[in-house]
Amino acid sequence: MKQRGWAAWWRRVKGSSNQPKRGSPPPGGLSAVSQGTDTKRFFSDSFLPLPGRIPFESLHLYRRLRDSIPDISDAVWTWKRLCQTERKVLIEELGNGVSRDAVLNRLTAFENRINMRGGGLAGLLDLFYSSLFTFGAAALEAVPGGACSGIHDVVPVDVWTVRFRHNGQRLMPWQVTDGNEIALPEDFFFYVGLDRDGTNPYGRSMIAALPGLVRIQQELLSDMARATRNAGWNRLHVRYHPEDRETEEEPEAYKERIRTNLHRLSDVLKSTDIDQNLITLDNVSVEVLAGNQRNQVFYENHKAVEEQVITGMHMMPVLLGRNYGSTETYGTAQFEVVNRQVQTVNRQVADMLTRIYSLELALSGINARVRVSLEGNRTVDVLRAAQTRRVEIDTTLRLLEQGLISEREAKARLQRADS
Repeated sequence: MKQRGWAAWWRRVKGSSNQPKRGSPPPGGLSAVSQGTDTKRFFSDSFLPLPGRIPFESLHLYRRLRDSIPDISDAVWTWKRLCQTERKVLIEELGNGVSRDAVLNRLTAFENRINMRGGGLAGLLDLFYSSLFTFGAAALEAVPGGACSGIHDVVPVDVWTVRFRHNGQRLMPWQVTDGNEIALPEDFFFYVGLDRDGTNPYGRSMIAALPGLVRIQQELLSDMARATRNAGWNRLHVRYHPEDRETEEEPEAYKERIRTNLHRLSDVLKSTDIDQNLITLDNVSVEVLAGNQRNQVFYENHKAVEEQVITGMHMMPVLLGRNYGSTETYGTAQFEVVNRQVQTVNRQVADMLTRIYSLELALSGINARVRVSLEGNRTVDVLRAAQTRRVEIDTTLRLLEQGLISEREAKARLQRADS
């Protein structure tokens, strides 16, 4: 029964042979709609729309912008690595007969077991953060093992296939692949959306604000490249002074002779190598136009658009190699703001990991309650951070000695300071 139950689950996750596997994009990187499936079924009215009723096809555009626009690619790259901080598992409650070592050993084995071919838990979180900062949402699904064997594996779910619909007072997650609607198990499905609007469960991608700016930026770069290339090379300006018309020469014949001379002169110029010189009569003059034009308008315009792209990705200029201030305080202030944003995102991810770890313990038959925390990034001023930490510890110990707080409250204060 154990093997049969797990096999049934795996068939549902994997799907039939003629359906795309979960966690992999549709063939060619396109959605099922663009391949001729039933669009009414794909965009079922019963499913909640994305914020602003943006079509789900836009999610593929966000991925393309992330892969092809340097500023967006750099921002996503930076965000997900800033969020990959050290994890801590705090044991908050132990059941009767359950030891601390047994819980930690079980969770360590769990981390080593999942996503073995994709880099373990670190690789899984890298995919998770990449999706989170590209599409504004990320999802995972736990695959349970047999009885008391915990979670067999945790797999990523492509968020562009995830839909939600109301079922009474509850939101039910569904996956739409190849025109088929599959109900996702609530207890084993984990979804995080950034900047959610009210009751709308979908997250909002940062890239949603950028397509217009990206179009302007790329057009400006193209114009700047062509104008710079045009102005950066020396050119010859050849002037031909037509001879006077002969006495008995007809006007049309005179015009034809002038055109013929111009064509001959053009042919001579085109066939002249760079180490050859021109020999002409005195009715032809040659001037050199030096490529010394400098135009700062392009740079200023591009800088203005670039700053909008950086702001749209919620990045600070200093983290993308642009620092417009001359003091260390300017860069430090930017980094501190970014760390606050990282902590906000990681609180949601830590809550998700806490649910996954708790599910592993529950399926393993271990009665314990744990909490996962993700540490912040190291501050720029290490000495100041250490002094602040020492003051926090001393203050907490004095309050404990005076009996103003309990030992449990003191421990909680110090744990909050660590997290």
